Amino acid sequence: MAYLQWTENLSVGIPRMDEHHKKLVELINQVFDAMSGDAASAVDSVLADLLDYTRYHFSEEEKLLAACAYPDLAEHQEVHRSMVKEVLDMRSRHLADPASVTASETLDFLSKWLMRHIIGKDLRYRPYAENHPLA
Repeated sequence: MAYLQWTENLSVGIPRMDEHHKKLVELINQVFDAMSGDAASAVDSVLADLLDYTRYHFSEEEKLLAACAYPDLAEHQEVHRSMVKEVLDMRSRHLADPASVTASETLDFLSKWLMRHIIGKDLRYRPYAENHPLA
C-alpha cells in the first residue's frame, strides 16, 4: 500500500507538471516501501534520484513560469533552491553516517515538503500557466 496517494486536488492543471509531481509521490512511496527492507540503501538511492529529478522538474517548471510571466517566479525559484539544498544536506549527512538519516525522517521530510509545496506554492501558478502554449 502506498504512503501517499495522488489526488486531483493536487493537480496544477498542467498535465506535464502533474506527471512530474506524480513521480515525486512515487519516490516518496519508494522510501515508505523500503522501510520494511534495507532502508539505508533505499534512502541513499531515493535521495540521489530525488536530487536528479527535482533539478529536472524545477528547471522545467521555472521555464514554464518564466514563459507565462508568473509574477512570483523569483520567490518560487528561491523555494526550489532551498529544497535542493535541504536534500543535498540530508544526503551528505547520510553518506557520512547512514544511521544519521533514517528512512522515517526522509519520508516525513519529503511528504510534508511535497504537500506544502504543491498546495502552498504550485497551485498559485495555475491561473497563469494552465492555458499557456508551453503548458
